[in-house]
Amino acid sequence: MPKPYFFFRPMLAKNHAWAAFDWQTDQTATVEAADYAHCLGESGVEPLARKAPLIIPTAPAWLEHGEFIQKFEANQAIFVLPTGILEDAPNIEQCKALRKQGRHCALHVTSAEIIRQIPVAAFDYLQFDARFARHQLPASELSYTGDAGFRKIAHAIDSREEFDWLATHHFELYDSSFVTLRNAAAGKDADLTRLKLLKLLSLVAQDADTREIEVIFREEPKLSYNLLRLVNSVAVGAKTSIGSFSQAIAILGRRQLQRWLQLLIYANQLSHVREPNPLLQLAAARGRQMELLVGAIEPAIDIEEFGDTAFMTGIFSLLDVLLKLPMSEILDALPLQKDIHDALGSRQGILGHLLSTIICAESGDFPGAAETLRQIGINPSRHASAQTAALFWASGINLD
Repeated sequence: MPKPYFFFRPMLAKNHAWAAFDWQTDQTATVEAADYAHCLGESGVEPLARKAPLIIPTAPAWLEHGEFIQKFEANQAIFVLPTGILEDAPNIEQCKALRKQGRHCALHVTSAEIIRQIPVAAFDYLQFDARFARHQLPASELSYTGDAGFRKIAHAIDSREEFDWLATHHFELYDSSFVTLRNAAAGKDADLTRLKLLKLLSLVAQDADTREIEVIFREEPKLSYNLLRLVNSVAVGAKTSIGSFSQAIAILGRRQLQRWLQLLIYANQLSHVREPNPLLQLAAARGRQMELLVGAIEPAIDIEEFGDTAFMTGIFSLLDVLLKLPMSEILDALPLQKDIHDALGSRQGILGHLLSTIICAESGDFPGAAETLRQIGINPSRHASAQTAALFWASGINLD
């Protein structure tokens, strides 16, 4: 068997903030704890786990020896076990022992009949498929989970409306894949906002003169406000606070400012509500991951500034969700270079293949993503490192 690939996906809290990271693999049936441990040691997962816990599918056999589990501090992981473990008394005792250590154990629930059989002393989390929880789990059993003190995790959320239903029923962690779906129920942004954004995007794509970009900011001060919030969140550290557009240029330099302008389009331009923005963070993670992945391709690609091109491709890949427009219409309005246009429009070229891989992983098609990575020439270690570095960076972007 080839080495497994591992995939990390952000999980949301009720307020849309990143609150955990789901850790999956393309080889669920055959992967061993040693494979996860190898990934942990080589890919830089630990800094991510210190930010938010990792949700890890766990085979009952891994409990017996426990070396892998003990690699994590108590709040760095939630170990998700299959329903069948309820019939395995020794492993239930192992779970109870882990809970006494302050560690977190979850049970993946697929049947309403077992809800009241789950020992609270062994599990503090229950994981549900969102559709099952909403349409097959009786209200009495759902209510019991809260009364018993279980914290609930939802996977496979198909829409924002489904997310809202789960939130009203007190789930704690939510799969974030629905964030990339266009919300048909939401109204379109104000025409003025869309025109400003498209104009800004066009200038950014053309690497326009700074004075041209400044005109946009003078016309729409809210853009300036959001740019400064965005840049100050992670760009320059605690010692320097940027207070103006011209200062941002002087401190960051043109290239870095270009990147923050690309991210700026995802900020809530005309909203005064300060809340986590999962679309912004996901776009940031896509851009940074693509930049790192083009550097991991073997043999190396010798194209000048290809990392910057990959970064822009990842950032712009969610514009259709943001602007509620077909990607083809957006591409017609923007003067993008051919590599980016082909990647966004038809998934062609190396950038298109990389973007397809990221989208496959986000949607849960891990075998499909792994196959493309093998074809491109990115090994599992380099891929995992790129993901964790990108997610770590994007998790630091905060507009509060």
